Amino acid sequence: MFLFKGGENEDNVIGWFGLLAALLGYFLGIFGIFLPALYCISASLAGIGAACFPSVQKQIAIQSDYHPSKNDLFAYFGAILILLAIVVFVEPHLPTISFIAMLIYTLIAILGFKYSPFRAHSREIVLQWQNVWLTLGLLLAILLIREGWNSGKDIFSIFGIIVSAVVIINYLIKLALSQKHGKLSRKMQYRLTIAGLCQDFTTIFTTIFSAVYISVLFGAKNYYWLFVIILIASFIKRPLLKTLREYLPFDDFTIQSWGIVLGLVITLFRPTYFAGIFLIRIFYSLQNTDTLDLIRDHVDTNIYMINYRFRTAGGFLTQLILWGGLLLFNGPHIFEQIFNYHINKSVMNSSQPLFLTQLILVLFIISFTIYTLKLNKGNKNE
Repeated sequence: MFLFKGGENEDNVIGWFGLLAALLGYFLGIFGIFLPALYCISASLAGIGAACFPSVQKQIAIQSDYHPSKNDLFAYFGAILILLAIVVFVEPHLPTISFIAMLIYTLIAILGFKYSPFRAHSREIVLQWQNVWLTLGLLLAILLIREGWNSGKDIFSIFGIIVSAVVIINYLIKLALSQKHGKLSRKMQYRLTIAGLCQDFTTIFTTIFSAVYISVLFGAKNYYWLFVIILIASFIKRPLLKTLREYLPFDDFTIQSWGIVLGLVITLFRPTYFAGIFLIRIFYSLQNTDTLDLIRDHVDTNIYMINYRFRTAGGFLTQLILWGGLLLFNGPHIFEQIFNYHINKSVMNSSQPLFLTQLILVLFIISFTIYTLKLNKGNKNE
């Protein structure tokens, strides 16, 4: 995603890159039952597709002022429900079916993208060196961390975290000094950053990292409930906000901000962990959408690109705190302690460093959210 984001008119290239990567990934995943290494390759290619193609969909929706009809929403959620049913009831016994289902979905997406009247047809690829170095730096960090995990040599993981920290700090500095945000005020920049903080908290810490965390606390069989929560949140977020607006004497941004704070707090308690993720997903999504609507008519730059930059900054901050916290609380044996459930060792001692890391993340995001809320209540021109 970073590699191809050299300009603002490359959606056609990014879209096809993502779709073809996903198509190849799901195809290879079908044969993972015969060669398990194909599962890793499949996941990597599917991840590329998940990063690239949805971003193009959002950009097309913004440019074409698209608003989904009831039939569109019915088809969308119907497809998700079918896939969710496969994941819950079929995949544990026959994982090949899930890959076949996603392969079919990807082929449908390819047809839709090919014949979309709103798709740009430019094949120009503009690579900026700062994006290339950013991509290579992140790739190096990921490979080092993964090697530390696989080999049990934590020195690789530590170097990987250091490399990622250097890359992230460099990105944040460049973003702060950039003049590409048009007339976007500081408070709006922070509002967009909140979405990145929360997004990575509810994906890295629950969809990726919590594959371990939830296995430690609740058992691996309960992991699919995260997908159920995400689906339900998509259905009810607008009706919920409308109901709260009728009963609470606050504006939408205040309700959304305190909803995020409440969600973060109750994730710290095991019985309410899933409910917290549910609230965070609802309110950060609403807040980001409303912020984009506010700034659409007040900046002379592509708002999607602006949103992308600040959400990335927020996500990077979350990951920097996450991996830094794990390194701090686990010492040099970070992966040996956190991921020891893979080799059937006791996991009881793993929950403490996980909780401490989560606590730091929660306190940071709460502080940032409340500060942004205060900023929005202050000088209107700030």
